[in-house]
Amino acid sequence: MKEEMKITDNRKESMEQENGGKKMERVRLTSMEDGIVFLKKETIEEPKATEVTVEVKASVVSPGTERAFILTLENTDHNYPRILGYSAAGVVVKTGKDVTDFKPGDRVAGIMPHASLHNAESKNLVHIPDDVSFEQAAFVRIGVISMQAVRKARLELGESALVLGLGLIGQMAMQLAKANGASPVIGLDIVESKRRLAKELGCTYICDAGKEDAEETIRRIGNGKLPQVVIESTGLPGPIEQAIQLTEKYGRVIILGSTRGSTEINFYRDVHKKGIQIIGAHISCNPSDSSYPGYWTFRDNADCFMRLLSEGRVNVDRLVSQRANYHDYHDIYENVLNTKEDYIRSIITLEGV
Repeated sequence: MKEEMKITDNRKESMEQENGGKKMERVRLTSMEDGIVFLKKETIEEPKATEVTVEVKASVVSPGTERAFILTLENTDHNYPRILGYSAAGVVVKTGKDVTDFKPGDRVAGIMPHASLHNAESKNLVHIPDDVSFEQAAFVRIGVISMQAVRKARLELGESALVLGLGLIGQMAMQLAKANGASPVIGLDIVESKRRLAKELGCTYICDAGKEDAEETIRRIGNGKLPQVVIESTGLPGPIEQAIQLTEKYGRVIILGSTRGSTEINFYRDVHKKGIQIIGAHISCNPSDSSYPGYWTFRDNADCFMRLLSEGRVNVDRLVSQRANYHDYHDIYENVLNTKEDYIRSIITLEGV
């Protein structure tokens, strides 16, 4: 594991031009095995039959995921150069011959990296409502990832929910749980500034995960009972154990954060005897073609998220802590890779070139 990150403006090989074929130029943020983040200038082909070429206007940095891949932490692959970024918005400039639902000039959001131009599969894009900005729409995949937890939990109106870990994904999951009718919604984190932000975004109660009386506080909120649904968003061994311990009998634990490290669980005491369910909610669980209860496609979830944004039922504006263009990315990754606790909102929007 690398202990520190490195950043450079670019590399000599990244500036080489490819030859042959009809291609378009772009810049893209990436990294290699040494953990160095750099700006790569490259060319891309014309869009394939089912692809859409998008000029990216805003791209959201997901600190936890990007830090894990740049530093090659546990449960990350070894594919290089890295594809950094996965949630962005922009304008359609070209479409493949089989694309019928998008045209040049359309405002779209979906699964795209930190690149000024990208050929995206049309099924991984949705239209942006007129009253939603590029910056807001760029949160689309963050919203879909968090929505996965709420769908897997099968939250019922009035059920109590605890969100453990109030980083980017946790803040979004908290809002979506509340929008789905959970009551009360409790946020748990060791960082005071993150708890304060969750409260500002509508969390019913907030608790300090570092205090020994956290369970006592949560039981007091629930009139002696623990939450029926616990959404674990950090993926870390300690919080996962805590999530299981803080779940009421017959409740559900949703593992939302990508796990890093091994977790020791006393299944007889904490799972079997309590009758709780532990449910994985990784984004890869999404079906590719058709939605059904608990399992929605990316596009159906993304369309739902766009409606929630348009209706003002989720707030992403408060989740932006820093803005920069592609050529001024150094400070962004200093914050992301050095894991500053006071970097509370843990999210940045990169504006297009």
